[in-house]
Amino acid sequence: MKILMFSTIFPPQIGGPATQCFNLCLALVSKGHQPVVVTYGDKFTKTAQNGFPVYTYRSKYVWGPIDRVIRWALFPFYISYLLKKEKIQILHCHSVNLLSFIAVFIAWLHGVPRVIKFAGDWVWETISTKGVVAEDYREIYTQSLYSRLLTQIEKVGLSFFNIIWVVSEFRRENIKYLLGDDRKVRVINNCLLLKDGGSHTKTPADGVVIVSANRFIPHKRLPWLVEVYAKIVGANNKLVLIGGGDEAEIGKVKEAIKKYQLEDKVILKGILSFPDLYNEFKQATFYVSSSLEEGFPNVFIEALNFGLPIISTDVGGCRELVKNGETGFLVPVDDLEQMSEKMKLLTTDVELRNKLSRQAFESSKKFNLEFMVDEFINLYEGLLKV
Repeated sequence: MKILMFSTIFPPQIGGPATQCFNLCLALVSKGHQPVVVTYGDKFTKTAQNGFPVYTYRSKYVWGPIDRVIRWALFPFYISYLLKKEKIQILHCHSVNLLSFIAVFIAWLHGVPRVIKFAGDWVWETISTKGVVAEDYREIYTQSLYSRLLTQIEKVGLSFFNIIWVVSEFRRENIKYLLGDDRKVRVINNCLLLKDGGSHTKTPADGVVIVSANRFIPHKRLPWLVEVYAKIVGANNKLVLIGGGDEAEIGKVKEAIKKYQLEDKVILKGILSFPDLYNEFKQATFYVSSSLEEGFPNVFIEALNFGLPIISTDVGGCRELVKNGETGFLVPVDDLEQMSEKMKLLTTDVELRNKLSRQAFESSKKFNLEFMVDEFINLYEGLLKV
């Protein structure tokens, strides 16, 4: 089968869509199928890597708001060109966004079956990226005229897909609330090609490395995480923040670091390659997430694979990944005190930390794409039979 994989980000960029798309492409190639990737780039290019072609669609043309108009206007022609040139049998979009809605309409015109991954709600993320404005997608849908307009666009866009792949039961309920039913929904948890993992055994003499890898955007609440860390900072621990994103948000994180005088304790690593990211995970003690909204984070699977207990806000699909008291801890979304208490607990209780590490690694095995790729192949083949 030839599957066109559209993802706005792709390695070396980091983020859920990039990680999942790349891993799924590798798994499909190993099974004799042919993924074709299209992603954003500085210019129009085609490269070959890891057994599949990667096309980059130019994402910048001019400065200012007209840039988006040009990008949207040219994209239908580019997708149509790829569908014909590569003789695509399936379109698979890896995130919900306007270009995915454009791509699905063009694929519909060409009679190509269509799948989309719904890991995060587009309306919620579009509005919350401009600032933390709600704790629940239900609030967002009717919050303003703008959010109501986006909600209608999302409904229409999703209606053109044959299958909506959701990564958690939480997202199934999200779709059911949004569309009124879940007939098109298929639940397949995020899954990755996991390797080089394992649990760790630490001693009291070992330093504690707390790690978090995110896009720097408002709803990840990284300045808040720095504030939490300031409550438990000690001589033998440090906080490592990995990722890039919005410059304004990075600036807020740096301001928080300066405010709490943590310049020597909070390390900003920026965007890392997968090998470098995984090396950081190997050196880490536990993982922490302060996000206001999540679907079923790929990075949690990666952290579990390296035996990292996870402390996370109890949002979205996180509770389907983190077993409270077994592979980590879930805390109420705005409970700074409980978040700091759990971080302090894992910082000081070595025996508990090692126990959770073993259980974290074991739990990661059920998210290995090597054993789940057939679910995607069956999904694609089912569409071709319709």
